[in-house]
Amino acid sequence: MSTKREQILETAMRLFIENGIQSTATALIAKEAGVATGTLFHHFKTKEDLVHELYNSIFDSLISYQKKHFDEEADVYEKLHQIWSLDIEWGTTHVEYVHFLERYSFFYYASESAIDKAHQRFDYCMNTFEQAISKELMKIDDLEYVRDHYIWNIRMNIIYFIKRPDRCTTENIDKTFEIYWNGIIND
Repeated sequence: MSTKREQILETAMRLFIENGIQSTATALIAKEAGVATGTLFHHFKTKEDLVHELYNSIFDSLISYQKKHFDEEADVYEKLHQIWSLDIEWGTTHVEYVHFLERYSFFYYASESAIDKAHQRFDYCMNTFEQAISKELMKIDDLEYVRDHYIWNIRMNIIYFIKRPDRCTTENIDKTFEIYWNGIIND
């Protein structure tokens, strides 16, 4: 049986996905979770705290999954390919998290600093981008641009495979990575 805190988080995730973050009142979350509004605020001082807790827990899940399967000894190309494949595997098996992240990225509480702070936790990914830049493998040497370009590309591909699960095969994931790689590689 889940704790009240877990009930609140699970309910909030569902309601944020269904209604949007701004359109979901804390009173509705409490009611749907079967707890008093005071109980919700006992666990989360503000709605923003609740939203950020969900956001960080999603990244905890993704980072844990990636680190479990990531080979630090691979070359830069293979590391990027691993990150790409792991992101898609994780995203297509955690659809509710992906939908929440889509909502979060357009939420007014999602400050650039909060998003940047979350992305800094992906040190192995950032290190791989830095290695690619230092080896002049990429067309551009702006790390922030490379990171953001990757994020938008991977998000689009995860959404594509969520909508078309029959096409989410290793072969197709590899093809999408090749399209990404061919777009960034320094000829």
